[in-house]
Amino acid sequence: MLRLTLALTAALVVSLIFAPAVSASPYKQVVDNASKRFSASGNWKGSSWSDQKVGRNYRYAKPRSIRDNASYKVRVPKTKRYRVFARWPASRGYNSSTPFGVRTTSGIKWDRVNQTKNGGKWVRLGTFKLKAGDSRKVFVSRRGKGKGYVIADAVMVREVQRKRTTLTRRQKALREAKTWLGVPYRYGGTSRQGVDCSGLTMRVFDKVNVSLPRTAASQYRSGGATRTPRVADLAFGDYNNSGRIGHVGIYSGRKKMINAPYPGTVVRYDPIQPRYHVGYRNPFR
Repeated sequence: MLRLTLALTAALVVSLIFAPAVSASPYKQVVDNASKRFSASGNWKGSSWSDQKVGRNYRYAKPRSIRDNASYKVRVPKTKRYRVFARWPASRGYNSSTPFGVRTTSGIKWDRVNQTKNGGKWVRLGTFKLKAGDSRKVFVSRRGKGKGYVIADAVMVREVQRKRTTLTRRQKALREAKTWLGVPYRYGGTSRQGVDCSGLTMRVFDKVNVSLPRTAASQYRSGGATRTPRVADLAFGDYNNSGRIGHVGIYSGRKKMINAPYPGTVVRYDPIQPRYHVGYRNPFR
């Protein structure tokens, strides 16, 4: 039994050492004209004249009003948005209006590119939604305007990754407050079966590690006064004309708050009424 355990442990260590690394980098593929993934007729000649090319050469052709496209086969791992780039050597003698096409989920999108500029670097053709699969996705047409050569050197497809945003505590508090919308009002309640105004604020801010007292008046005394409210500040009111703090809600912006108003209602958005409004407090101080 001991030998078996040691053998399994050793095998696990070896598997961890030699396991392939998981990369968080976005997917990218470069296809050069010298690759088997490139296709063009014999009208597209090869040249190694420029040292700004990708690979050993690039292709060029005279502009003609005929369908004689060069194409690049690209492997797209999943259907989503990708940035598509093209590259060509620098020369003012190239075509100033070369059509480039990208096969998207809704068909081929064409646009004209000035190849007399930006030579020797990757030029973004645009951001497109591409369908998953290994097929011809990018095209260069000979239907350029003018006399300059149209050039097909290399293309690159790169996955667009969504930026990961880190929510602030204020944003988290407002998001939590929204999950309480529709919960019925219950005097003294602090649960999703029923909640009152200060019970709501206490439970919401507990989710973002801010401890609030139980009543609206004590929450008013515990917060830092602020003249200009920010999202997730506490908004206080005197709804009974008693001269005392009688209500509290969570400021949601645009002079509104999320609150549990009174018996017979539910947690909801309400406008902040100036005649009842007492002030704002910053619960994060």
